[in-house]
Amino acid sequence: MPAFIYKRRIAFHETDAAGVVYFANFFHLAEEAETHALASLGSVLTHDGFLYPRVHAEADYRAPLFFFDEVAVHCRIDKIGSSSINWIFDIYRDDQICAAVRMTSSRRHRNGSAAPYTTDERAALAALQL
Repeated sequence: MPAFIYKRRIAFHETDAAGVVYFANFFHLAEEAETHALASLGSVLTHDGFLYPRVHAEADYRAPLFFFDEVAVHCRIDKIGSSSINWIFDIYRDDQICAAVRMTSSRRHRNGSAAPYTTDERAALAALQL
């Protein structure tokens, strides 16, 4: 069960000459869903002054997506570390899973040191965790 669902159609520029979504664009879909999931939490989380590098990313591709397909990205947080988040994104067309994306981001200060989440931020993020 997803904690948050982001829906949209595949745009022409996301496809190759055969009309199939280019594999790297599955990561773009996951990051869009992440942005909307975090925005759904309100103003508890801000990105002011912090960096959010990806420290891990992987994807399993199960079925192709095509131009104008409507997709639903089911996203949830698997684990909240002191300054990291492990995300799970399952990308569906209708009832068929097309890709499973996993990403980990690490919140850092501009000097590169870890920027732990506050108690309030962790409580807000828990709404996206199952």
